[in-house]
Amino acid sequence: MKSQDLKELQLVQVLSEEEGLTQRDIFLRLNMAQGLVNRYLKRLARKGWIKLTTAPPKRMLYLLTPKGLAEKTRLTYEFVAFTYRLFREAHRDASNTLHRLARREKVRRIVFYGAEPVAEVAAMSLKENRIELVAFADEDAKGTTMLGKKVVGIDDLDALSFDAILFVKHSRRDDAILLRLLATKGRTVNLFDEGDAAPEGKAKGKRS
Repeated sequence: MKSQDLKELQLVQVLSEEEGLTQRDIFLRLNMAQGLVNRYLKRLARKGWIKLTTAPPKRMLYLLTPKGLAEKTRLTYEFVAFTYRLFREAHRDASNTLHRLARREKVRRIVFYGAEPVAEVAAMSLKENRIELVAFADEDAKGTTMLGKKVVGIDDLDALSFDAILFVKHSRRDDAILLRLLATKGRTVNLFDEGDAAPEGKAKGKRS
């Protein structure tokens, strides 16, 4: 699903939940830049998905039209289909990667880097491959909890015993830098680009 379609879906979803919102109401609810919201609202108005009306004192309100409601239904269907496809592909990739790590490289204890939904999908394939999940690590989510485990930071990995780190953090601009940093903590495999997985880092002092 294109980024533009996703943003349009977010806007029409907000407008379908509450009638007569101002532009400020919308960008506060979506936590989106005001300039970006303004640009997309103008685009949706040109398409006939929304209409503008005024209310005192000099407030511009945005309302969803019947056409906009129909487009919301279409975009929602596309989003569900896209999410299902993403889930299925992530599960397949994780299952294949973990199978290889378990059978060929004898990995038995693993760390996931990335406290995101795709990590939960990947975790579904651990049991079938007899791999133990030691920890979730993620600098952006350090201290939170995922699947009952506290998310740790990169430096915390030095105190853990594991065979490999599976990189499951999606869409990061600094992937290459992050992967090189993780490689200093142990063997690192990138779920999304296994062919270019980071090389083995220094040997860990605590391996099982």
